[in-house]
Amino acid sequence: MKLKNNENRIAFIIVASALLVVSLMWFAFENPSINPKLLKENYTIVQKWEMPKELVEISGIAWISENKIAAVEDEDGIIFIYDLKTSQVERTINFGSAGDYEGIAVMENTAYVLRSDGEIFEINNYLDSNFNVTRHNTIFSGINNMESLTPDIANNRLLIAAKDRDLKDDGKKSIYAFNIGTKKVSKDPFIRFSMEDAIFKKNKEEKKKKSIRPSDICIHPKNDNIYILEGKNPSLLILDNDGKPLQFEHLSKETFPQPEGIIFSPNGDLFIASEGKNGPGTIQQVKLENEK
Repeated sequence: MKLKNNENRIAFIIVASALLVVSLMWFAFENPSINPKLLKENYTIVQKWEMPKELVEISGIAWISENKIAAVEDEDGIIFIYDLKTSQVERTINFGSAGDYEGIAVMENTAYVLRSDGEIFEINNYLDSNFNVTRHNTIFSGINNMESLTPDIANNRLLIAAKDRDLKDDGKKSIYAFNIGTKKVSKDPFIRFSMEDAIFKKNKEEKKKKSIRPSDICIHPKNDNIYILEGKNPSLLILDNDGKPLQFEHLSKETFPQPEGIIFSPNGDLFIASEGKNGPGTIQQVKLENEK
């Protein structure tokens, strides 16, 4: 009788253990905070372009004209002119030596390229064979790991942000302005925001993070909202022009393995470039749902 009781006890323990394992597996696979694939994707992919091998590490994009995008990658001082209509690199512009180039902005006939140490390359008449390159040191350095650059045409400046350490190391994130006239970055940030904002606390994973790490930024042409892209943990943050967080969206790692570039066309179409991970780099036209 005692042996039978022991057998029943062992059987109960085995069944209970099995149920516990199944429950834990269900929790892991059905919990969005553990399994990112379950996070609701509030966007659709309108169109996708696979980049040629020389742009597998595409790191920044800029809109230059209808169907034409300028792109850089993080190893060579080359601007690639990509035609969305033909899905081909139309031409290349060699403006500098090898380096970690991370951002690009275009204003009229001038292209600006940002290197990760904060230096800005100004390429005047960049589409002309006799283009001229001027280099500008900034208040940033390699410790800031600069990746974000976008034109603010209305105010004749470029907006720039540090991926890693901010100049004001107080837990907040800043966006700075590079004045086109003076060729200087203002020491006072244009915008500051904190990860303590309620928009981040809605998600358990965001509570664990100390800061957004911008891989690129851009300005919406219709409402002047600022879009901040993060590549390490693919996501998109939308701020108003005063720096108030409006919307925060997770991006699928399968769709955006490492998003590094973001732009709008003049009519408000959104494009995101992603480095290739076990595949080609991509540019994708994205439509956000419930966009602020």
